[in-house]
Amino acid sequence: MGSQHDRLHTLTKQVLELNVEAFQSFEQYAKQKENASFNDYVKPFADRVREVSDEWLPLASQYVTENKPKYIHLKQIEAAHENINITAVTCFQADTKKKRFIETNKSIRYTAEALKTDIEKRGDS
Repeated sequence: MGSQHDRLHTLTKQVLELNVEAFQSFEQYAKQKENASFNDYVKPFADRVREVSDEWLPLASQYVTENKPKYIHLKQIEAAHENINITAVTCFQADTKKKRFIETNKSIRYTAEALKTDIEKRGDS
């Protein structure tokens, strides 16, 4: 059981790192007002996000179902998974709406941070 929590902890940290990376790309491409090359940037990043988030989702869902952390619900985990895969693409588009992107990015960060904190609090990492 511990190793599954260790893996979830590692993946949650990766989700947080990818979320930061998406925000940095968003800032860069929003300022430049041009879209990134799909094959050079968008697809490789989106594929990395998909790979990590697809492994993270079932582990995070199971963790929330079994441990019932106080401020995290299954719907938030599912939304974070869906949203990080959307922002992995929209972060490279110059016409992405700033307020919406920032709010979505914050939401992903909140959910992943809360999960990471709960895992650490339980001492399983």
